Order: sequence, then C-alpha cells, then structure tokens
Amino acid sequence: MDHEIIHISEHNYAYPIDKDILNVRLKVRKDYYEQINVLYKNLYNHDNEIFKKQMTLLLRDEIYEIYECHIQVKERHFKYYFELIKDNKKIAYTADGLIKEPKQDNFFYYPVINDDEIIALPEWAKGEIIYQILVDRFYDGCINNNPRQVKNVNQMPDRNTYYGGDFHGIIKKLDYIKSLGTKIIYLSPVFSSPTYHKYDIKDYYKIEDIYGGEEGLTTLINEAHKLDIKIILDCVYNHCSIENDLFQDVIKNGVKSNYKDWFIIDNFPINTKKCNYDTFGGLVPSMPRFNTSNKAVIEYLVGNAVYWTKKLNVDGFRLDVADEVSIRLWREFRARLKEIKPDILIIGEVWNHASKWLQGDQFDTVTNYKFRKWLLDFLTEKITSREFWNKINANKMLYKTPFHTYLINLVGSHDTIRLKTFLKNDKIHYLALALMLTLDGMPLIYYGDEIGLEGDVDPDNRRPFKWDEIDKEELKMIKELGQLRSAYQPLKKGDIIPIIFDDRVLAFIRRYRTEEIIVVINFTNQNKKLKLNVKRIIYGSAEILDNAISISKLSIVLFK
Repeated sequence: MDHEIIHISEHNYAYPIDKDILNVRLKVRKDYYEQINVLYKNLYNHDNEIFKKQMTLLLRDEIYEIYECHIQVKERHFKYYFELIKDNKKIAYTADGLIKEPKQDNFFYYPVINDDEIIALPEWAKGEIIYQILVDRFYDGCINNNPRQVKNVNQMPDRNTYYGGDFHGIIKKLDYIKSLGTKIIYLSPVFSSPTYHKYDIKDYYKIEDIYGGEEGLTTLINEAHKLDIKIILDCVYNHCSIENDLFQDVIKNGVKSNYKDWFIIDNFPINTKKCNYDTFGGLVPSMPRFNTSNKAVIEYLVGNAVYWTKKLNVDGFRLDVADEVSIRLWREFRARLKEIKPDILIIGEVWNHASKWLQGDQFDTVTNYKFRKWLLDFLTEKITSREFWNKINANKMLYKTPFHTYLINLVGSHDTIRLKTFLKNDKIHYLALALMLTLDGMPLIYYGDEIGLEGDVDPDNRRPFKWDEIDKEELKMIKELGQLRSAYQPLKKGDIIPIIFDDRVLAFIRRYRTEEIIVVINFTNQNKKLKLNVKRIIYGSAEILDNAISISKLSIVLFK
C-alpha cells in the first residue's frame, strides 16, 4: 500500500554528494519487496532513454527498511522513479504514488545540484577517536597559576572545587592521550569565567589565566599538532555569565543599554533575585541567555569564533546547548569558519533527534546521546541484542549516510553519571568502551572512563583524574583497541553489518572497500559457541572451529 512507501525529493531522501551525483533513498515495509530499482535521467531529456540501477539495502529496524543508491547525471538535473518488485510483479512508485505505467510527468524531480548544497565533511575526522578533557580535573602541570584553595586529587568535588588542572598538565600527558588512539582532544571551555567548569563566560576574548592563558593554550595546540592530534574548543554561545560586561551594562543602564536587545528580558529594571530574564534552561539566574536571533549578537559571537580560529589555529568547535541557539547564527557560523579553514570540524551538542542541524549548512556532526541510551538499555537487559540493533538503525535512518561515520558515540560526559558507577560492574564497563571503539561513528572517551573512574550525578561525575591508576590491565585493552582503530580502515571508516546471535552477544562486520573485520563481544558470564566463518584473530582470544568459534565469557574478539 502507498503509505508503506516513503520518499520525498529533498531532505534525507534525495541529496547531492558530488557535483553530478545524487543520493536517493526509499523507505519501505520490512521484508516486503524482493528488489528495488531506481530509473532516472536528465530532467530536460524528454525522449524514451532512461537509466536503471538496483538499490542497496542500507538499514533496517523493527518495521522499516531503507534502500539507497547514488545516481549520476552529468547535466546535474534529475528526474526519477522507483521500480518495486514482489512475486515477480513490478510496480512503479512515483511523485503521484503507485502507478503501473509511469509517464515522465509522474517522475520525482531534483531540479539541479548547486555546488554549495554538496555535503562536505572534514575527511581527517572521519571515524576518529575524541578524548574529552575537563581542564581543571585532568592534571596540574604548573602550580604557579593555581587558584586559591586547590583540593587534593583524593578529595571529592563540590560545585566550587578547583584541582589546578591546566594546559601545561595536558601537554605533559599528550603521549598518554595519543596512546589511546586519540586523534582529537576536546577541551572544556577555556575562556575567562567565575566558575571551575567555565560554562558561563565572563570574557569571550580572554583565555583563562588559571589554565595558563593564551600563551599556554597556544603552546598546547602547537605541541598537540606535532603529534598529529587536533584541538577542539568548547564554545558557549547560548548564554553567558551574569558577570559578563554585556549583561552588566544592561543591569546598570536598563532600557538605555546598547545591549538590552542582546538578551531576552521580560521587563526593566533587571532583577537578579526575581530573575525577570531568560536564562540557561530557565533555571540558572547566573547564566543569562543571549537573544541569538539578534543580528548584532550573531556578529559578536560568530566574530569571536573567527577571531580565535585565526589566532590559535584551532581545529574545530564543540557548541554547547546547540539546539537552543538560532539556526541563523549557526549558518553564519559555518559559512564564516569554513571560509577561513575549510576542514574545520563543527560539533553540536544535541541530545535528541538532530537531522535539523545535519543538512550540510550547520554542523558536521552531533553528540549521539541516543547511542548511549540504547547501549545502557542493552547492558541492563531492558532490550535484546536484536532490539539494540533495531534502535541503533532507526536512529541512523534519521540522518544522511555521510554523517553516519561522524556521529559522536559516547557512554558518558560531564553531564552524565559515570558508566562504571551506573553499571556497578567493571567488566561490563570496559566491554562497553570496547564496543564503542569498534562501532562506526566517532567514539568519545570522557577523561577517566578508560581507567574506570567512578562518579555519580554532577558534580560527582567530574572527579579529578587518578594518575596512580593507569597501570590497570583493562586500560591496556582500551589502548590496544584504540590503536587498532587507528590502524584499520574498516574500524574507522567502514560500513557496519550486524550479525544477530544470542540476546547478550553483540556481533557485527565492519567493511571498507574489500577489507572486512568481524567483531564479537560476549556480554554473558558463559562461554559461547557461535556459528561464524572466520580465518584468523587480530585481537583477543577465541577458538576457531569448523564454521564456528568458541568465545570466552565477558570478552571481545576481532577476526579477519
């Protein structure tokens, strides 16, 4: 029936990937059609000539399948329809629905590919590992810039704790970070702020002195680049600190302030106790929210990113509370920064469905918190392995295919409970990290997760790194898997094909061009014998049998 078939000639269903290549998708009921073809031609070609191409099954979830292929027309103008085959019978799906004998006025149209519509993502970042650092909590490399009353690393944090971490400390630990297979370091906010976390910026044009200032950050970026590690800065453009001079001017001058329209204010004068202005989450009076639809605000904030990109040669930005900032700002942000540095990486913090921002005109990728949700459900046995893959695939269906290897998978961040604390199981914690390091997307390691750092909800999830715990055997596994990911293109850039086994076993193929790697993770407390044809082991331990393997409990093995 018609409602079981979904296609529109735009958005995620038809989009350009090169100057004359269009990616087209069709969404249909699962296990219904035997084959789907796309028939296509130049939009302005009115004769009977037409090209035909079989589509490939891309993704399937509990209900649907998505078929995809790319079609090429040198004139860059497209019209097309789909041929669906079931029980040796053919029917056409067109812009006018299901038709037995389509005519050219029934076709879908994609009028033209313009160069600025082609999705262009930073190739250097594809599938790479990100290491997230909360600067104050990582390592104190220079006591001379410490704030007063710095806590010992064995003391627990509160909302006002400082531990003295700084840029020099990160520099001293760059070799350790690289040993994890890390390609990208994402730093928590580094601009002048009254708090330890710096998510409330007081001065957007001053690097925090207690971290080492502009000189220290410049040195860190240069030293990281020598090791082929990129640096991403965390930008907070949704809100600022109440101490920021811009908001202080509004407090002082009220309706006469030149910045009164830079914020969202209910009435004047400003009353910080009653909080008659919009704030971060509508909950934090000390973090007034910018009016990011205001042209002057857009110029100020985008200009700030342009300034630091030029001055520091940073490699990208992670954008805090990105889904609450105006799209107009993000479009300007992307256009201006890509002019300066075409391969700069732009990451949006989005916790839910994010295709609105992944159309090629705003972000290069987003934080994939949906991955974390479905992984935790699987690890706590709320869903089976089959259901896990269905959920993961349903989420990926929301995004254009080029973004799949850029989605940022994470098991934890500075905003979540630590994975080990949540699971209360060291073995499962490390297997979850191992899974993340072998799946598609960009794995993000939140500092300390690789050594099993504990931590409940904020602020407990921001404990200092324990450098006396880096000799753990489990850390050796994370390092080896991270380095394998860096070395093997299938693990970094390959497609993923799930293999459905036992409810507590996750297995999949990573395929890149002609090379394949098979990953099997046994999350159970029993040894498992699985039907699987492999040749050799490249990581882990298992017994290879005739058309089968025997894998130990709570273990991961990679095969060729």
